[in-house]
Amino acid sequence: MPWRTIGERFSSAVLLMASLALIVLGRVDPGLVELVRTRMVDLVTPVLDIVQRPISTVRADLAVTNGLLDLASENAKLREENSALKEWRTTALSLEAQNRVLRGIVNIDPAAPPITRTEPIIAEPGGVYVRSVMIAGGAHDGLTKGQAAMVGPGLIGRITELGQWSARVLLITDLNSRIPVILEGARTHAILAGDNSPEPYLVYLPKAATVNIGDRLVTAGHDGVFPTGLAIGRVASIDHGEIRVRPIADLDRLEYVELVDGSAQSALTPEAAPAEDRNFLGAP
Repeated sequence: MPWRTIGERFSSAVLLMASLALIVLGRVDPGLVELVRTRMVDLVTPVLDIVQRPISTVRADLAVTNGLLDLASENAKLREENSALKEWRTTALSLEAQNRVLRGIVNIDPAAPPITRTEPIIAEPGGVYVRSVMIAGGAHDGLTKGQAAMVGPGLIGRITELGQWSARVLLITDLNSRIPVILEGARTHAILAGDNSPEPYLVYLPKAATVNIGDRLVTAGHDGVFPTGLAIGRVASIDHGEIRVRPIADLDRLEYVELVDGSAQSALTPEAAPAEDRNFLGAP
């Protein structure tokens, strides 16, 4: 018989006898049994404490790990919500800007020329040598070649290329732009010419003409393209005979254009000009 089996049986017998002895002793002297049990617990407690410490540490580490995982998950959710809020904010700002532009378009003076359509700008193919914009409207929408384009009270150019669904608007600052104009104060005729700079200049002005800073320019209508009286801008500078004109419309911040009815024969008069135009450069 193996020694291991003999040892196990001997241990079992010893434990059985010890248990019987404790039971008998508990009957005879309960206080002694309680004292022995207390002593045994005192002896075992340090051992249990040593064994328990790693377990407690592991439990604490697990709690910290779970907490970190929860924080990581919550942080990821917050990042997603923050990203969504940023997208909504960007959309809201874009809509607010478009709404502001459209409100300005709707709030046009009743004496302004009739508007055929309002179209958004879809591209600005202009570069160093070209000043033009593409709009999302064409022959299918009733637009015509040569039709005048405005932003608010100010002329910005005319349609030079026309497709079924799109059109190109040549701006008044383009090198190829030539527009017959009238200086309203002295009723002097001239030609407004673009040179790809922000401010076009006047040519073919009579030598005896008197021009002052702030004089208002409107279309003369002699070319058969633009209706008479469309506001363009005001004289911004006079330098060694060169007269520069600042457009009423901000050509660097175009979003929508208004196409004027080509059949219109007259437009704004000086008295009907919007307040923001009358105040341009401090002119009366």
